[in-house]
Amino acid sequence: MDLRLHLRGQTGEHEHVRYVRTALVQELREHVGPAGAAWMTLRCSPYAQHSALYPMIEHLQRFLQWQREDTPETKLAKLERMSQGYHLPLHDVVPLFAALLSLPPPAHYPPLALSPQQQQQQTQAALLAWLLEEAERQPMLMVWEDLHWADASTLEWLGLLIEQAPTARLLTLLTYRPEFCSPWASRSHLTQITLSRFTRPQGEAMVTRVASGKALPDEVLQQIVARTDGVPLFVEELTKMVLESGLLQERQGHYELTGPLPPLAIPTTLHDSLMARLDRLATVREVAQLGATLGREFTYELLQAIWPLDEETLQRGLRRLVDAELIYQRGVPPQARYVFKHALIQEAAYQALLKSTRQRYHQQIAQVLETRFPDTVKTQPELLAHHYTEAGLNAKAVGYWRRAGQRALAGSFGFGGGAT
Repeated sequence: MDLRLHLRGQTGEHEHVRYVRTALVQELREHVGPAGAAWMTLRCSPYAQHSALYPMIEHLQRFLQWQREDTPETKLAKLERMSQGYHLPLHDVVPLFAALLSLPPPAHYPPLALSPQQQQQQTQAALLAWLLEEAERQPMLMVWEDLHWADASTLEWLGLLIEQAPTARLLTLLTYRPEFCSPWASRSHLTQITLSRFTRPQGEAMVTRVASGKALPDEVLQQIVARTDGVPLFVEELTKMVLESGLLQERQGHYELTGPLPPLAIPTTLHDSLMARLDRLATVREVAQLGATLGREFTYELLQAIWPLDEETLQRGLRRLVDAELIYQRGVPPQARYVFKHALIQEAAYQALLKSTRQRYHQQIAQVLETRFPDTVKTQPELLAHHYTEAGLNAKAVGYWRRAGQRALAGSFGFGGGAT
């Protein structure tokens, strides 16, 4: 059964909505894993809103385990090996996927004698067939994050999935901001969940859960609940900040104040709470801020390329951020990828940078991408345009924005874009 959950929030509550979406997705994953189901996460990006099928391309590249040093021939060989494991016509699928992933046309396959529209339709059909076969092998949770940034081709492909997959062993979770208008008609297998703020009892229960079931002094509990105003991320982060602050000590399964609660000891804004936690991790704050400049998700390889100090310091800093549950890690360095637990954590770290430092970081990132990541320059010019724009180097940015526009125009008539 294919049940599609739409998670959206009430207008004007973006901080709350983003947190609850993240928390619900994480909770669902934790239930799916022990049940023996597979799951995949596809993220839409604000920098790729005009890149055709960007989330699927980025997922395919991870699925194929492409490495930066792979030659086009090596990448094609990995694509062929993957395709041979499915009941898909290789003579059709391999050339279509090669074009989608910006690989040169494979010489030992018939050329694609298709119009742009035909190529788009057949590529979408091949992706759908691949996904449905995956779901036949093993029940699957498919999470789409930040659908409000999806490109038109992605939304069109999701429409095909909604129409054709109601009997698949597939649970699809679509998350988006309240301003996103779903382009799909209502179906019996679609369920929309509108998110609202926590009630006071729910806030108190979350404080206790974060404190591992140990009760906090009533004075502290009431301040946390009152100041967080039902925003779950604020409840969680403020509770962690208080537990780490030295204001409390654990005694016989509960917490007690170490002295009088100082005035303004508990920050009154989510940003202040997040920054207080980062400040207590002062030795790794620069790691968090450099990662935040890269984006919500970043690779160890790129972070290491722009890190100014030794690699041991970098790895130690990343471990501390992971241990503090500010970022999540997938894989092992140098192939590791990191994701900020929540977009608001990334934003807090980024906004705390001085403007001059922020511009310097963006310039370094753009220059490293140019010199060491030529595939990214080719397939994601909008990413370099963004970093050069934020660095204040408009002349460099304009050239890359022009390239991005040309790729977007080409992508609207056919496929040929990739993501690295």
